[in-house]
Parts: sequence; C-alpha cells; structure tokens
Amino acid sequence: MSINTILLTGLPRAGTTLSCNILNHHANLVALMEPMTPSDFEPRKGRLAAVNLIEQFAKNTRKQALTSGEVYSRQKNGVVPENPVGYESAEGGLRQPETALGTISVSKNIQNADFTLVIKHNALFTALLPELREAFPVYGIVRNPLSVLASWNSVALPVNEGRIPAGEMYSPDLADLLADTPGRIERQLHILEWFCQRFLNELPNRILRYEDFVVDPRVIGQALSLSSPYTGNIQTRASRNDAYDLVLMEQLYRRLMRFGDAIWEFYSRDQITELMESIREAA
Repeated sequence: MSINTILLTGLPRAGTTLSCNILNHHANLVALMEPMTPSDFEPRKGRLAAVNLIEQFAKNTRKQALTSGEVYSRQKNGVVPENPVGYESAEGGLRQPETALGTISVSKNIQNADFTLVIKHNALFTALLPELREAFPVYGIVRNPLSVLASWNSVALPVNEGRIPAGEMYSPDLADLLADTPGRIERQLHILEWFCQRFLNELPNRILRYEDFVVDPRVIGQALSLSSPYTGNIQTRASRNDAYDLVLMEQLYRRLMRFGDAIWEFYSRDQITELMESIREAA
C-alpha cells in the first residue's frame, strides 16, 4: 500500500474541493482536484486496470512534481480553489463550474521526495472503493444531505439531472437504476444513498464531516495524521443555506425524510430537521 499517496472522495458538493485547498496549506503536501478524466479510463478492461491506472498516475505525478515543480489538476487561476462553482447564478438559474484542467505550480509545497500527494475524485473513487482501499489510504467526506441536495439543485453539473457519469462507469447497477428512475429528484436521492452505502461499507472509520472542517480547517490534517501543521487562515466559512429557495427546500426536505437507509447512518433526521428549521427562519 502507498503510504505517501492518499485518495480523497466524498459526496459531490460536500467540500471535497475545499478540503484540497486546505490541504495545500500544509508543508510537503500537494493536493489535486480531479486531475484525471473519465476518458482516461476503459471500463471494459476491468476494475483492477482502473486501479493500476490510478497508481501509475500517482507515480508519474510525484515524478513530475519533483522534476518540473508543476502538476495537472483542475484549477482556477493556477490553484485549487475553495469552491469550484461560481456563486452567482447564470442564465437558466444555475451556478456554473469555474475550473479547468491545467497545470499548477507546487514547487513551494515540496520539501523532499517523500512529500504527501492527495488526489481527489468523488464518483470515480467511490465506485472503485473496494479495490482502491487495498492500494491506498482512502478517506471520504460527507455533509448534511439536505445541504447536499440543495446544492445539487443549484449547479450546472450532471448530478443536477440525477446522473453521475464517472460513478456509473464502474457501477452498472447504479447506471441501470438511474436509467429506470424517471424523476430527477428521485434519481438524486438514489445517488445520495449510493454514496453513503459505499462509504458505510468501505470507509466506516475514515469519514470526515464538512460541518467540522468548515469551522476549523485543522481537522482535516488531524484526521489524515499529517506531520506538518496547517498554515492558512483559521476561519469559519459562511454557510449559504439562506440562499436556497424555500419552496424547493421544503420539497427536498419532505422527500429526503422518507428515503434511504445508509444516509441515516451519518446524519439523523433530527439534524436534517434542525437545518430545515434554520432555513425557514432565514427565509
């Protein structure tokens, strides 16, 4: 098992990109946001071939970081941002992604050849969790599912339509289920349950919560047992729960409360109700 390369996955819109931004404020560490694309993979070759591809990518990236000081990642203005999606809604009422695949400079992050490399992919790594956890340390990030659903309905990403292409590539049962489910929100709920069930099965003791590290970013380094301290600003990120449409939130709340099993292993119905009440008060 690789000890200097860590994989990070999580619910989409649960702060996984933010976590990479935070991790890049630790010495001797490089954290990348989705540096591989689905087109790099060939599902017909099997799951182990996909794991081998990820292992080779990690080796190549480590070498590239040491020799050129630059590596590939999704980025905005040359860095992994806190949020990969814009804050303002575009035409159609959805917030647009603002990152692109490109090079980022990491020479200042690296102190020696044993630097820690963190690679983040949500759906792809989640679909491959049984095999990946045998090859790498893997951690998952969760967030209050009502906040997650609200965010999915505000962004121009495939999950807005209830599809998760990178996960469906290596999870044909999920692909079939989503193809047979007509309702968009119903598909989103199935995706949410799929992620939570995978985390429950494969990462029961390696889960980070958005609500913890959004208050104190040092939580992530502590969970990953990093030797170097966090050197960025210690600040609480503002919640955007008051920015969501109340009618939509009421609908999502009612449907979520009647759905799923694995979801409720991470958050209780009381926690979802408490969040909904705070949204009502802010409206």
